[in-house]
Amino acid sequence: MDKRTIIVLVVTMAMLFVFQTYFMPKEAPQQQKPQAQTQTQPTPPADSAKPADKAIPRKGPGTAPGKDQGTSTPAAGTTDKKAARTIAVSTPYLDVTLTDLGGGISSVKLKKYKATVKGPEEKEIIEKVAPYSYNPTVYANSAQDRVYFKADKDRLAVTDTSATLTMTGDLPDGTRIKKTYTFYPDNYVVGLTVEGSGPQAVYADFAVINDKNESSYVFKGPFVFNGKGLNQIDKIKETLNFKDSYQYTGFDEGFFTFIYIPADSARPALSIGKTDTNIPYIRLASGTNKLSGKLYFGPKKSDILASLNVKAEKIIDFGWFDIIAKPLVWLLDFFNRFTHNYGIDIILLTILIKIIFHPLSVMSFKNMAKMQAVQPEIKKLQEKYKDDKARLNQELMGIYKSRGVNPMSGCLPMLPQIPVFFALYKALSGAIELRHAPFLWWINDLSAPEDLWSFTVMGYTLPIRILPIIMGVTQVIQQKMTPTSADPMQQKMMMFMPIVFTFIFWGFPSGLVLYWLVYNVASIAQQYYINKKLK
Repeated sequence: MDKRTIIVLVVTMAMLFVFQTYFMPKEAPQQQKPQAQTQTQPTPPADSAKPADKAIPRKGPGTAPGKDQGTSTPAAGTTDKKAARTIAVSTPYLDVTLTDLGGGISSVKLKKYKATVKGPEEKEIIEKVAPYSYNPTVYANSAQDRVYFKADKDRLAVTDTSATLTMTGDLPDGTRIKKTYTFYPDNYVVGLTVEGSGPQAVYADFAVINDKNESSYVFKGPFVFNGKGLNQIDKIKETLNFKDSYQYTGFDEGFFTFIYIPADSARPALSIGKTDTNIPYIRLASGTNKLSGKLYFGPKKSDILASLNVKAEKIIDFGWFDIIAKPLVWLLDFFNRFTHNYGIDIILLTILIKIIFHPLSVMSFKNMAKMQAVQPEIKKLQEKYKDDKARLNQELMGIYKSRGVNPMSGCLPMLPQIPVFFALYKALSGAIELRHAPFLWWINDLSAPEDLWSFTVMGYTLPIRILPIIMGVTQVIQQKMTPTSADPMQQKMMMFMPIVFTFIFWGFPSGLVLYWLVYNVASIAQQYYINKKLK
């Protein structure tokens, strides 16, 4: 086995390792959904605060009330007395549902995005959103103590100008809590102000369940932006407390996001934890009887996030290859201004990348042709010095030097492709522009694998996908055209690679498979041209 074969195998294994380690979706922990009507309060551990970003030393608001706080007797209008009532709010961008139980938001749907490619349902960005404000010494964590709020409107339709909806609720100790929601006709923002009539500090909790219908190949969960960098909190082992220097916090849903942006005048203390059912939550503690800020429910689209003026576009993070992925998305958007088809844009991008790597490809093909020409001499040397490896290597280096052959140059075009490939993979998996973007016929979502048809065998559903098969065929053709050594073992090994790649690409987004397919076709045309010139 020569050095070129070894290098190809190493690069391939490296690609597989990197993908499986950093890009394969991880099994999400089983989460129990809270009931739609009760909206159970998150109950973080009382003594589990861990400093994060120079944490603020304070007592956690989730401690259970004591006997002297009068929580043993349910207040009037508790959950066992009547069913929760909902209030519908409609804007040009959002359909929001509020509940009088706790005065919180129970659902947010995006009018400009669909839940599925084929379905008519609006995209529900967060399955259950529950912002609560309460007196923590009286209402710490008991759903039975949740009071009912009275809304000043039965419904609200926002068309031309902003409008408010106010909800008020009376606590057993006489404190009145007022929540004022502000809705806008031209964006995805909802204003929220919470104010108590007494001196007690108010809190707001946001408990979120991630949407399992969206891509599982991207980060999902809570995050904090401190003005310099984005802290994505992948695993929550214990409650994290942050000082009040953060600019915003929220939950990443893959293609969509929820963001809380505090008012400039008052930045509440922030803690992030998880409930007993492993649902992540954000807790905001004002320290006073008033809390205010803006809530963003919308797509992770750069220009829209930038309009929030808090560097919210930093949420769009493609990981290690962010510096490559973002220019690729920009190029796709640029091409789309003229084509209005992201499938065509991927083809144009592929051709552009192929042109950029053309000098490396020419160098590689020429060197492989030289390697093929010296194979008879190499085989004779291998037979002659089969018992003397040192002498064999010496003689081989002499041949390489005299013929101007570099055994490693055949892999040069592959090496720069690796970061581009993974960057494009992250871009196609996480860019909102590619979500539900059609190409042609059956390819109606470039951010997801093909969904042409499938069949069931012994309880397992097996999808049939055309693009990976065609891509595998093109790779076989390319392998046939590539100069190889006379080593039969190497030839068999190289011909096995298309099967491996077809298997790997089977579950990839169709946009990524399209990229690799077009790249193979361009490589075949390029190799045919170079081979013809070399004859």
